[in-house]
Amino acid sequence: MTTTAASTRTRSRAAMTIAATATVGQYDHVAAATYLMKHSGTTALTVLGGQQSSQPIGCITEPDIAAAMAQGKDLNEIRIRDLIAHRHAQAPSY
Repeated sequence: MTTTAASTRTRSRAAMTIAATATVGQYDHVAAATYLMKHSGTTALTVLGGQQSSQPIGCITEPDIAAAMAQGKDLNEIRIRDLIAHRHAQAPSY
């Protein structure tokens, strides 16, 4: 099978679309976010509020997950909302 420039561009666009639309809920486990990041080829996910809400409330990134791992937290136990709330609580006020 020969790869053409057009098929390469199509795959690149598809990968970008998957990455741009990758979302998780605030009540999901951090392990689920890690899995989704790996399989969607992205380093950040949009976090949606509520169990039935499609309203974005923030994002979770690889550095957020790395920090939780460095603190010895179990990614199968901690929820995404816990990392996001922790990050916003430390935001500097100007």
